[in-house]
Amino acid sequence: MDSISEAAAEPESIVVHPIQRCNDDILSIIFEWLTRDHSTRRIHRAAPLLKVCRRWRQVALQTPEIWRHFDIDLICSIPLFRKQWDWLVSMRPVAPDSIHFYNIKPGYMNHALFNLWSHCGIFSLEKITLLEFLFLRSSTLPEIANPAIALPNTLIDCLWVNAIVCINSYSTRAPWEIDQLLERFPHVRYLRLTRLSNFSFQPRNVFLNTTYLHIRKCVEVSILPGLSSFVNLEKLQVEYTTIPEKSVVLTTTIRLPALRWLSIYESPWFPWTKLDCPSLHAVTGEESVSDPMIQFLERHPHVREIDLYVKKYIFARFVRAVPHVEILTLGGYIGGLVEWQTTTDLVESPFSNLKRLNLAYQKPEIWLDLFESIVKTYCLPSIPAPPSQSQSPLHLAGEPTPRRRAVECFCVFNKEESSKTAKWAQSSLLSGCVRPSHGHLYPESWICFEFRWPESNQSH
Repeated sequence: MDSISEAAAEPESIVVHPIQRCNDDILSIIFEWLTRDHSTRRIHRAAPLLKVCRRWRQVALQTPEIWRHFDIDLICSIPLFRKQWDWLVSMRPVAPDSIHFYNIKPGYMNHALFNLWSHCGIFSLEKITLLEFLFLRSSTLPEIANPAIALPNTLIDCLWVNAIVCINSYSTRAPWEIDQLLERFPHVRYLRLTRLSNFSFQPRNVFLNTTYLHIRKCVEVSILPGLSSFVNLEKLQVEYTTIPEKSVVLTTTIRLPALRWLSIYESPWFPWTKLDCPSLHAVTGEESVSDPMIQFLERHPHVREIDLYVKKYIFARFVRAVPHVEILTLGGYIGGLVEWQTTTDLVESPFSNLKRLNLAYQKPEIWLDLFESIVKTYCLPSIPAPPSQSQSPLHLAGEPTPRRRAVECFCVFNKEESSKTAKWAQSSLLSGCVRPSHGHLYPESWICFEFRWPESNQSH
């Protein structure tokens, strides 16, 4: 940014520098990228944009993304941030709606911080898009329970409680109850907890406003039985998180009536057998399928979207547990897609309702014969099953057997460089299909190869 602003400010370069030929919309996008990084110096990077020229100043002030963040690094002096807030409001009358507190140490959530909130009018804000607390250590989490720091009437789209270092203090103190946090911020829609340790959910209160709960890289998290307090929870995402075994064993089944999306990844002892989710639509997260997960899926046969890693020994049970799946992203033993005739007692191919089939992150390279067998089974025109085979063990009793048909979309996730020499990508079976643009996935080296066959090739 410094090189651009300095060059644009030089008298002899004002006309000839390429940045001057950008229209206002492009310039606004550039300014957003210059100040987008997650740091405590966004204001310091935005301020020089106002000093280059009159046009830059006007465009910068009309770019709300630049000024919507208020970053408070508690290592610095509190009075400094009063001046920053006053300066921000003087530049644009609209107050920032994304507020971040960094480097919180023991004793920092104190009277001085309360005075800062009062000075900036944070207590009177009707809505905050993002409110973030970043602690130096996860053991400092109880600091946020200061009763003076609360927003009982403010709608918060996302409350993010994070720690730089996660320390497992399970043996040194009792679990901190996350309810104390939500009692001070009751109108949170999206609650995000990252790198925290030794906390629990207790069922003493009911939280009506939280619809999305995301727990990532946390240690010793007792989510039961208090998870039932989130009666309107629609999305639950748990990643790289350890859950105490005893908190699962000693808990009865809880009901999450509104939950539609469940994403679990690398989280030992997740309580699959303790959840009842009558509205569940999707189970994702690339988690390896286990016996408790199979039991969960068997009790929720209405799930329509699956993204899981399935091993060979459990593939047959997995097929029967998801009879109505429409979108399947499959990792692990993909051979089961075509070997069902020898590994199960099914009389027709599984997943008869399937609309989209994704083969996820295949290592090593997919063999050509396996790839073509999958394409022939699921993607090319299929013949309806004869009347004698109208009922398959795959389908629920009392329901008519759906007519077999080809999937609408077939995708392969693979490394971009390896796809150039992959034999499956040169298969003659792909000659009649439409290949939309390839979208990059995380990590960036992976790419989605999407194939769609013309409707004339589909079986109706």
